[in-house]
Amino acid sequence: MLILLPPSEAKTRPAEDGAAPLELATLGLPQLTAARSTVLRAAQRTAAASDGAVKLGVPASSPELLDRMARIESEPAASALSVYSGVLYDQLREDHSPAEDRRVLVQSALFGLVDASTDRIPAYRLSAGSTLSRLGKAGSWWAPRLKPLIAELRSEQAESGSPLVIDCRSGSYRSMMTMRSGEGVRVLEVSPVQERAGVRKVISHDAKRYRGLVTGALLEAERTPTSADEVVDVVRSAFGTQLQVELDGDRLVIVDRVG
Repeated sequence: MLILLPPSEAKTRPAEDGAAPLELATLGLPQLTAARSTVLRAAQRTAAASDGAVKLGVPASSPELLDRMARIESEPAASALSVYSGVLYDQLREDHSPAEDRRVLVQSALFGLVDASTDRIPAYRLSAGSTLSRLGKAGSWWAPRLKPLIAELRSEQAESGSPLVIDCRSGSYRSMMTMRSGEGVRVLEVSPVQERAGVRKVISHDAKRYRGLVTGALLEAERTPTSADEVVDVVRSAFGTQLQVELDGDRLVIVDRVG
């Protein structure tokens, strides 16, 4: 089973004491190393420019983020799950080690894809909508370079005992690397909704929390689901009566009934 997560805007900077800096060559998916190096250099150029804060989306109240991006390669690095923070990642254990047949990849505007189990990264400030020097929008630049990976990841999942992809990403990151069901692989998009008096409304503000809950349930499950129906059973068992879980085509619908 492959779980795709969005990054978080909020990140926890690793402590400098004893934390080694980023080493691109040690990151998973080495076929992305050259592209990652290109984006790192572009991010540093952008941060050093007079309009760097605007292009990288750095708030005026946090100028230190711009300084850190200008020297991102020397910033301390740590495990991805300890760096990414916020409502989705609050639902996951930093020290979690997924079963061998459960892989978690985080979409990243800086690194393309990050393996949550093995990769060590610095706290960075860059989103899919950021504009990079000489490269343009980060998300648009990455899209054609990630496209060859889709076939690889799909093939790996199709040949595994759990031919499933659980997509917890937001729209901007899905567009960087679009994955749909087919060729022996089922891709399920996690879609939280709120139901009040029988009327359902898509949850947008707090969607990440529900996706984090789904991810945590799947990582903590005793066995890895091998079908979409088993995904529903595992998540439903973890949630109990707290939330309702449904399968609507390729959507894993999480229903929060209120009122």
